This record gives sequence, structure tokens and C-alpha cells, in this order.
Amino acid sequence: MKKSILTALMLFLFTIAMQAQNISVHGTVISKTDNEPLIGASVFCSATKTGTATDIDGNFEISVPEGSELTFSYVGYQSQTLKATPEMNIVLGEDEQLLDELVVVGYQTVKKADLTGSVSVVSTKNLETNANTDPMRALQGRVPGMTVTGNGSPSGTGSVRIRGIGSFNASQDPLFVIDGVPTTASLNSLNMNDIESMQVLKDAASASIYGSRAANGVIIITTKKGKLNQEKKVNVNFSANLTAQFYSSQSKMKLLNTQGYATAMAQAALNDGLDPVAYASSYGLNLNASSGFPISVYDYRTGNYNNYTVHGYYDGFINAKRTMEMSNTDWLDEISRTGFLQSYDASVSTATERATALFSLGYKKNEGILKYTNFENLSARMNTSFKISPVVTVGENFTLTYTDQVDCQPLENALKMPSIVPVYEIDGKTYAGPVGSMADRQNPLRELAFNKDNALNVWRLFGNAYIDITPIKGLLLRSNFGMDYDAAFIHSYNYTFNSDIVNNDTNSTTLSQANDSKWTWSNTANYNFTLNNQHNFTVLAGMEMFRQSRIDFSGYNENYDIETPDYMYPDASSGVERSTGNKSAYALVSFFGKVDYNWRDLILASFTIRHDGSSRFGSNNRYGTFPAATLGYRLSENIDKSWLDDLKIRLSWGKTGNQAISNTARYALYVADYGNDRVTSTAYDLLLQQSGIFPSGYLASQTANPNLKWETTIQYNAGADFGLFRNKLYGSLDFYIKDVKDMLIAPAYLGAMGEGGASWLNGPSLRNWGMEMLVGWRDELACGLGYSASLNFDFFRNKVTYLPSTTTGSYAHTTTENLVQAKRPYGSIVGYVFDGIFQNEDEVLAYGQDNARVGGMRYADLNGDGKITADDQTWIYNPVPDLSFGLNVELNYKNFDFQMFWQGVLGQDVYNNQKFQNDFWSVTDAGSNKGVRVLDGWLPKVNASSTIPMLTTNNKGDEGRTSTYFVENGSYAKLRTLQIGYNLPSKVAEKLRMSRARFYVSGQNLLTIKSKSLTCTDPENPNWAYPIPTSVSFGLQLDF
Repeated sequence: MKKSILTALMLFLFTIAMQAQNISVHGTVISKTDNEPLIGASVFCSATKTGTATDIDGNFEISVPEGSELTFSYVGYQSQTLKATPEMNIVLGEDEQLLDELVVVGYQTVKKADLTGSVSVVSTKNLETNANTDPMRALQGRVPGMTVTGNGSPSGTGSVRIRGIGSFNASQDPLFVIDGVPTTASLNSLNMNDIESMQVLKDAASASIYGSRAANGVIIITTKKGKLNQEKKVNVNFSANLTAQFYSSQSKMKLLNTQGYATAMAQAALNDGLDPVAYASSYGLNLNASSGFPISVYDYRTGNYNNYTVHGYYDGFINAKRTMEMSNTDWLDEISRTGFLQSYDASVSTATERATALFSLGYKKNEGILKYTNFENLSARMNTSFKISPVVTVGENFTLTYTDQVDCQPLENALKMPSIVPVYEIDGKTYAGPVGSMADRQNPLRELAFNKDNALNVWRLFGNAYIDITPIKGLLLRSNFGMDYDAAFIHSYNYTFNSDIVNNDTNSTTLSQANDSKWTWSNTANYNFTLNNQHNFTVLAGMEMFRQSRIDFSGYNENYDIETPDYMYPDASSGVERSTGNKSAYALVSFFGKVDYNWRDLILASFTIRHDGSSRFGSNNRYGTFPAATLGYRLSENIDKSWLDDLKIRLSWGKTGNQAISNTARYALYVADYGNDRVTSTAYDLLLQQSGIFPSGYLASQTANPNLKWETTIQYNAGADFGLFRNKLYGSLDFYIKDVKDMLIAPAYLGAMGEGGASWLNGPSLRNWGMEMLVGWRDELACGLGYSASLNFDFFRNKVTYLPSTTTGSYAHTTTENLVQAKRPYGSIVGYVFDGIFQNEDEVLAYGQDNARVGGMRYADLNGDGKITADDQTWIYNPVPDLSFGLNVELNYKNFDFQMFWQGVLGQDVYNNQKFQNDFWSVTDAGSNKGVRVLDGWLPKVNASSTIPMLTTNNKGDEGRTSTYFVENGSYAKLRTLQIGYNLPSKVAEKLRMSRARFYVSGQNLLTIKSKSLTCTDPENPNWAYPIPTSVSFGLQLDF
């Protein structure tokens, strides 16, 4: 008994002693950036393995052993470990390596570490020194899961696709949200130096708050504003960039000169048993000239080479009028130049505790590589905010831009115009043109010169005004009104000309104007609160109204006495006059809500719902509801490892819509036709004068569909985010499935249906699935060398899962299976399999291929029936690459910095349309100029190993049919950016009254590594589009 009492007494005294060693600690945790409390910050005691979290005011209280240490941490901030004292007020500074993790999502700003959807944050510093005119082009290869394509046109616009194919006929463009205002307009008028941050919302859970416009992803752009600076009241920034652009050998198609052109022509004729001299005469050439270019052509019938001397057929001229001397014109060289792009930006900003203001000006001018083309843009932006009371803040952000753009597409004519045609006739003024049997092709330099006055002028006013009210702590009420208005005008001039067989005897003008206005009014309420110091909630509720109205009109006039822009106005014409016009509009009304939940920074969840109503659909399907849900779990909170900073897994599901179709898609349409065809014309115009002033009936052009409804996209996403070794190693991984159904299409219809057979309807379904990964490392060595490297790569697969039986013939198919049955991606191509070259007459006779020839293309007999028919076609082209990647490497040492960025794709099929000109004389446009590869065509005995068909003057064997001959490996890796910069030492900059001065030199598209089997010069341009240029930039960035 005594022993038991003694034991209990000792336990009691020990408990009292232990309690005496514990202390109660209380205090606050605030942010160093804005002195605001950090809600849900972690307070952890390593001695007891216990912890707590701060409440809505940043307060905490915890009991810990005296002398123990407390660790204070918050996502995106640097942790602090301090000895426990009864009262502790902690100030946490943001982790510099995680500053780019602050993201703007739908109607909210949050930490990326707390996101449970798939969001990519774009480094905007790469935009400030990029020579592209469109910020989207600057992002090519930098965001996993986002594909950006474009060409070398002066306007430089890029096409953006997020996570594969989103639709067959409706728009596949993402939604852009600039300072809370949605738009789908081009971004090439936006000043890239005005961009503060950019986020790409890729999965449906992240984008669903934007509902019916978010099926193809959302890109959120936030522009800069004035920032409070304790050292300076006014901040001044200036930057300038001068870029030289040119076509290098890696971007230009290799064409025949005059000697090669005549050789290919004579070889094709000789192969067909024709007289090369007679054949060449129809193209203005004399192969038996007394002087000129010597050529040698192989006659496989005799086994000998025939020698010829080439000159103009008419005493050195190529036309009977003797106005065009035979030339050796490099047409691509004649129409191109070294283009110069200038860019200048300046901004002035200031901020106080109660107000911020920023004013910026930007100017960029791109003198295109093609002569007489240009892109010029001037932008001015004003951003202000005023705290007019402790609870009310008002602000605005407006940008005004003016764009002048002259564009032209003469590339195909330049690549196909024979080199024997001179630029000018002998008078040095009249533009030359094709002769004899040549195709009616425009002189490409004349195209450019006559187009120089056809400038597209666009004024654009874009921006928003808002009011923020915080009636109670944690509640933010915002009303935001945004507008996007543009007015476009072009006065096009069509001048007369006479270039031998190509003439235009009627001059004309077309005046066109379009006014497009869009406004958005949104009202939101955001409320943050905490329950029991550990359950953090953010509740969003809102409504939004959107309306777009567009007016187009144009006038056409013929016959002017004087051909000059100063005279050719409509009232000066004396010929045909026509005018057209159109007005269309649509409206969207939306209600939405979202709840975010965070339990002790461990469990994260959100639920989103949006209800949209669109005027583009009939009353039966006007409204759509788009929900989403996410769940995240931060495993790093349960793993006590010093090397593990963050590890979060996340799951999401969401539904979005697509209604990006014509405003009139659901209506029946009728048109009046004043054309020349007496059968189809609806006008009571017996003389068919096309004046448009006679009475007219109407023709049904589209059938109404009141049951038209939304395209629907459902997306599943599983991902993880990680940071290790004090966030030196970081990255993310995502897997997704993206199902699209009820796609909006306008399929072909049978002529037997009569007029009005065209109609929009819902039909096909498809599935995209894929993976995206980003991994990076950043560190600084003891010697002061900082370095970082990041690699992103992604792949997706696609297949069509459903096609209405009435539309299967409208899409690629073999004779035995359609896209669905074959489980093929949208954009697949069906064709024949190239099976080599017929080597002799015996092979031709033994093979069941119509119009086959020795030296011609042989196609595989896939079904083994002994003949080549449509049944031998199979799937030959896959539009989806195996893998896309981007690799970025950055170094900095003392005042120097270096950046290198590579972008590429692997396993990409390219349908090389340039082969029609590179490998054949007569498949398309016999007599036009060809690529140098035609000189390597198959010939018996002397070149029997060649896989290029023997040249011929005709195409009886239909060798231009779709086949694997034109499908090539388009894999590539491109050195997109190589940049070296230098910052003036701070002491030198201070003497110059600057806070920073940086100079840099940069190169773009400097090197391309491609497959050896690819026969076109640039895998990104297998057609006749603008070549993608190489450029070198010099720039400076000054801060005052």
C-alpha cells in the first residue's frame, strides 16, 4: 500500500515538473511584402512533433517545452526556425525561387502551391527581349501541353493549341483573359513589355470557371501596374531592340537556275521520246542556240549524252515581242531583303499607400523580309488605382493601339516562276511575266509592288474599369466592366498591267471596314474565412454578361482614269459599282461559383460550377451547366525529410463547353445572287448587269437547326508538383484524358437535297489523352556562378470515337474502315504505299497498275488481287507527333548572363507538298520552276538507284496521288534563342542616375537539326508559306 502511494506521489510530482518546463507561446505571422497576416501558416515544434496553424488574423498559440525551437513556414515563403519565447512576432519573406508561383486564376489570385488543377506559369522576362511581334510566338516550346505554330509573316501571329485537338469545325483557339476581360482577338497589338504575368489553365477544373468558352484552355494575362518603392517615388523604364531578319539556307527551298531548268525540261522531253528542241521552244527557249548556257542530257535509248546550248528562242528573247531577254533570275532573292524590326518601350510608374499609376508607350515596326511588306504598331496604356476610403478602391486599365499592316503572299509564285523570266522587260519598267506554254502566273515582285498601298489599318481600344469594396475583413466585392473595340479599314487597289500572256485590263478598288465591339460586365464576391484555426475556406460567387456586335461593309468599284491612291476613290469610278454589308451579334450571360478548401495546408479541394446561356443556340439548348471538382494532398506534410520541401498530388475532373461558331449557325439563311449564271442567279436582271439595283428573289443557303447545342469537353487530370533540396530541384507531372462530344460541324450534303442543304449540327466525338512533365534545377556555386536548367516535354494521342453514319464519308476513310473503326486521330490521311521505281518494261507489264511506266512510281498491292485500286489505300499519315519538348539553360556570373533555348518535336509526320515541285516535272504545273532534286531523277544504267521518279512531260500515271512518297519524318530540334547580356555595375549605373542598365545580343532560329530523310529545308514549312527567318537582335534595358 505504502509502495503504491509513493509511486503515485512521484508521478504527480513528475507531471508538475514537466508542466513547469512547458511555456505558452503566442504571436502573429505576417508577410514581409505587404505586412498582411498569413492565414494558415504552419507553426511546428520538432521536440514534441506537434504544431498549429495561424488563424484569419495571422495569430497563433501553442504550448511547447521551454528551450525548444519552433519552425514557421508558409507556402511560397522562406521558413524560419527560432527559439521559442512567450511572445513571438514573425515576419516571413517570400522565397525568391518561388515568386513565379503566384498565379492568377479565374477571378482570383492564389498560390500555385495551393492549386489542384493543371496550371503553367510563364516567365515573362523572356517576352521582354523577344523579337516576335506576338507574345504567343515567344512561348513556342516553353509550356508543356501547349503547341504554338506560325510562319515568318511580318504580323507574326501564332496559332495556339492546348492539349491536342479540341474541335472539328468550331474554333480551337484558347480564351485569352487580359486583366479580367475575355477576348479571342490576336495579341500582336499587345505590348509585350506591359505583361506582368501569364498563366495557362490547361485542365477543365482550372478553366471551367469560364464555362462555355474554356474548352480549349484559358490563357490569363495580367499587365503591369505601379508598385510602391521606398527608395524612389517615380520609376522610369526604357527598352529598345533592333533586329535584323533574313532567310538562311535552312529555310529556303533550293531551286533550279536557268541551266538546271533547261536541263530538266530537255531530260523530261527526251525521256518521253520527244524532241527536246521543239518542246523547249514552247517555253521560249532555243536549245540549238549559237551562244548561251551549255547543257548535257542523257538519252537512255541510245546510251549517249546529247549536248545543247540554251538561249532565248527569239534571238535571245523568250517572247515573240522581243521584250523579255532570257534571264537567270533568283526569284526568292528578288522579292526578299534583310528585314529590320525596331521596338521601343517606355513606362513611368508611381505608387503610394493610397494610389498607383503607370503610363507606358510602345512602338514596333517590322519591315518584312519580303519587299513592300511591313507591320507597324503604336500602343499607349494607362493604369491607375485609388483607395478612396479604407474599404473602397477604384481603378482602370486601358490600352489604345494603332496598327498599320501590309501583307502579301507571293511565295508560291516566286518558287514556281521559271528562272528564265526576267524581273522587268527591256524598258526596265514593265514587269515581265510567263510566256508560251507557261502557266498564267503572276510576277511575284509585281504582286508585292502593286500591293504596297493596300494597308490594313486597325484602331483598338481595350481595357477595364473596376471598383473593389471590402465591407468586412476577408470579403472582397468587385464590379468590373471591360471592353474590347476595334475598327479595321482597308482600301485595296487593283492596278492594270500587261506581262505578255498575263494581263489585267480593268482597274478597281475595294473599300472594306469592320467595327467589332465587345463588352463584359462581371460582378464577384470573394470571401476568405477560417474555422477552428485550421479549416480555411475561399468562397467565390459571381455573374457575368457579355455581348459582341460586329458590322462589316465593303464597296467595289471599277474603271478609273488615273491609277493613283490619291484619285481612286469610289466616286471617281465610271464602271461597275457593288456594295455588301452585314451585321451580327451574340450575347452570353453567366452565373458561377467556386469553393476552395484548405485543411492545415495538407488537404486541398475545390468545387466550381458555371451556368451559361448563349444566343448562338436555339431555345431548346440555350443554357449549359459546367461543373468541376479537384482534390489535392500535400504528402510532404507527412514526410519529415530535410531534402523534401514540397510534394503534392492532385486529381481533377471538369466539364467545359465550346460555342465558338457563327452567330447565324442555328438560323435558316437566304441570299440574293446577282451573278452571271442565269441558272443560279436570283435577280430579275435580264441583262445580267450585276448592278444590284434590280429586284431579286432569294436562294436558301442554310437550313435552320433549332436543336443545335454546345460542344462539351470533359477532362480528367492526375498530377503532382514537387520541390526538393530547398526547391533547387522542382517540377510537375500531369496525366490527362480529354473527351469531346457533340462537336459542331457543317458536313457536306448530297446535291439531291437541293438548295439550303447545308446545315450546322452536332455529331462527332473524339478523345485526347497524354502526359506533360516539367523538371528543373537551379543553384548557385560558391564562386558566384548561378545556373538553371529546365526541360519540359509532353505527348498526346488522339482518336475519333464517334461519327454519325451520315457524315463518315466527309472524313478520311479507306474502303473498309472509317476513322472510328481504325481508331485513328483526326487529320489522318489515307493513301497508297510507295513501293519503289519500275526498273524495266517486264516489271511494268507484270504489275496490275494502270498507266505504269518504266522509271515511274510503283504502289504496293496491299490486298494481293494483282491490281492497284482504291482498295489498296491505307492510313499513311498521322498528324500527332510522338513527343514535343523544350530545353532552357540559363547562366549568370557577376554582371553577365546567358540563355539558350531549344525547342523541337520527335516522331512527327510531315506531308511534304514541296515534293510536287522538287521531284517531278509534270505532276503540277509543267514548265514552272522546280527544285534541284529533279536533276537526280531515275535513269536506267546511269542513275538506276534513285528513288526519285524519271522525269516526264505528262502525268498519265497519276503520280501526284496521295501516297507515302510525300510523307516524311519531320522530327526536329531548333535553337530558338541564344542570348548574352551584360549589366552595368551598380556603381556605374548610379553615376548615370540609373538603377539598372542591361545590354544584350540575341539570336533566334540559329540552327535546325532535322531528320536526314526529310527533303524539304524546314520541317515547319513543307508548303508554300512564309519561310521562318533567322534573326539577330541587339537591345538595351534601362531603369531609372
